Amino acid sequence: MIKYIAGAAFLIAGVGTAAAETHSGDVRANRSTIVNKHFYYNAQQCTSGPIAQVKLKKKPKHGTVKIVRATWSPPKGKRCSNKKFKGVDIIYTPKKGYRGPDEFSTKYSMPRYTQGSALNYYGDTYKVQVK
Repeated sequence: MIKYIAGAAFLIAGVGTAAAETHSGDVRANRSTIVNKHFYYNAQQCTSGPIAQVKLKKKPKHGTVKIVRATWSPPKGKRCSNKKFKGVDIIYTPKKGYRGPDEFSTKYSMPRYTQGSALNYYGDTYKVQVK
């Protein structure tokens, strides 16, 4: 699996093969943070893959989560770095003044094959420490 560290994120986001994971890390209080990115592409042909259909499964107790469409480019010097790929950002925002642990989870589906109609279902859990 190809890994990419998002500039504003504290997590390593998977780009390529989808997998269910538990992510944990620190976020800053009173700020929104991109905690994950879902972007899939073919690195040999520099073509976009399907966009994951991400939904919030379990809401955080001490903040909010936004799931937004976004674009991403591989880091400079990497193959396809001059291309933009469409995907999804998952953004966590803690309640104003809150510090401490929080947790939420997402669920998402991805086609098994680019041309196929069958879906694979996955889920990720996020354990954040607001500092």
